[in-house]
Amino acid sequence: MTKIAIVYYSSTGTNYQLAQWAKEAVEGVGAEARLVKAPELAPDVAIDANPCLESSL
Repeated sequence: MTKIAIVYYSSTGTNYQLAQWAKEAVEGVGAEARLVKAPELAPDVAIDANPCLESSL
């Protein structure tokens, strides 16, 4: 069976939704898919200053 890793980063959830759709498409053709979220690399000061980032962590 073909195995696919879908690596994504999402600070607000939009890219997560795209990754979910990609996963569904991969599974729809009989392959195995796994979502892998890339770690947050923004410094704490940037996260604290952005409510969208802060709420998604």
